Amino acid sequence: MHAQRDNMKDDKNAVTIIAGPCSIDENNAPQLFEIADIEVKNADGQTQRAIAGVRVVGLKSRTTLKDEKESMGIDYEFFKQNFDLLMKTRRSKKFKCPPSVEIAAEISKKTGMLVASEIMSPLVQLPLYEKRVADGKLIIWNPSVNQLGWQAFEMGQYAQKHKWKIALKNGKWLDCKISEADSPSRTERTDIEKAWEGLAKYTRLKTEDIIYIHRGFDIESKGSYRNLPLHNLAKRMKKNTGAKMFFDPSHSFGPKMRDQIVQGSIDALLMRADDASFLYDGILIEVGTSQTDTDQHITIEELRYIAQKIAETRPLIGH
Repeated sequence: MHAQRDNMKDDKNAVTIIAGPCSIDENNAPQLFEIADIEVKNADGQTQRAIAGVRVVGLKSRTTLKDEKESMGIDYEFFKQNFDLLMKTRRSKKFKCPPSVEIAAEISKKTGMLVASEIMSPLVQLPLYEKRVADGKLIIWNPSVNQLGWQAFEMGQYAQKHKWKIALKNGKWLDCKISEADSPSRTERTDIEKAWEGLAKYTRLKTEDIIYIHRGFDIESKGSYRNLPLHNLAKRMKKNTGAKMFFDPSHSFGPKMRDQIVQGSIDALLMRADDASFLYDGILIEVGTSQTDTDQHITIEELRYIAQKIAETRPLIGH
């Protein structure tokens, strides 16, 4: 079984599912182990682990700063203390380990799974993952509201050192008309594509260590979508970069289209690129319950259904 899973990592059709709550807390942390235990029957009729990794996000990017962990995340007080310590001493060795990192370390050690987290302040947050999460077992991504290359540069330094992967979300706002950006015949890159690619250059990582996450665009004509997905733009990005492309159905469909997240995820993972290969190599999806954005979460049973439907067509990376 393990040998088979290892071979899947080299299969260009293989799917990586990263799932978990928007933000982690004391109440929903046990759900990560429920997610880790999901199994499916693959196309060969064999039972295998379905989920490659879990979301463990302890510090959130919010439109407005609210001085409470319910809004900013379970790590918020620890972040403030560690930031103050860094300002005073310029040293990170005395940082206090925040709860989310302890949770990430525990689930990685007990399950062998990947853990994935959004990083707001690399120099304050990432030193705490060192020696707690094994090399090669962490995926870190930028908040979509932050498209500054220097943050990606800092993340890249840690990723190189520990063989972590970096996922880069597209910026929220589109620089041209939808009809132009999502045209299947367009070959010229939009400004947002150039900026998205530019973030990868700041990381100084190899292409195979970069993942792009398409989470849609916050534009006036988005309708009921939280962020309108533009799949043809994602196709161009994947073709031009050669990197893996993930889809974020939670932030695309959002709470108003919550009932379409399950089928939308399946449709996206079966979508083809122009060369007939599969467009999306994985999904980053919000599952369970959370103190933030819980109205765009699917249930663990719905996640199981997605995984089973995909496993009938594409191999799933189970760790």
